Amino acid sequence: MDKKRIEAFSDAILAIIVTIMALELQLPQELTLSGFVGILPMVFVYIASFLQIMTVWLYYHELFQLLDQMTFRVFVANSVWLLTASLVPLATRAVGQYSGSFSALLFYILILGLWDVAWVIMATVLLKSTSRQLSLDDKRIPYRWAKLYAVQLLVILLVGYLVPSFIPFGPLLMIVNVIYGFLSDRK
Repeated sequence: MDKKRIEAFSDAILAIIVTIMALELQLPQELTLSGFVGILPMVFVYIASFLQIMTVWLYYHELFQLLDQMTFRVFVANSVWLLTASLVPLATRAVGQYSGSFSALLFYILILGLWDVAWVIMATVLLKSTSRQLSLDDKRIPYRWAKLYAVQLLVILLVGYLVPSFIPFGPLLMIVNVIYGFLSDRK
């Protein structure tokens, strides 16, 4: 199995996922300021999901640079991770369409949580498959982001449960966190 082909295939799947999310965006019933204000929750969750996918895509390629050659186990773990990623547009649509609903927020958080778990599994399998001598820091990188992400999801869920009026703004917190995490890792 060629590592580059798997990476290219994964890139294509992620590009399709982002495209599906963009196609889910709909114009308001009326092209007025109040009409556009009405679709802001969907726009916020789209931007949050888009930024998460782009950030994970970057980390994904950094992780795959540690891999010498593709193994069947890495292929399976990568496929499971892509499967969970393919559910992100559905979860994005749910929280955008039912922006004040705790059930929609719970569904969104569960899907993103599954995606995070699949990431940890994939990273673990990949790191065990490499023959390189990795520093402790190299081994921790994929998990650091996953831990912070899990905490972020739990905080958003808790705040959404305690303060239902926060639910439409949950994606904004995710946007700020993704940008902060991205910029802090690039220093």
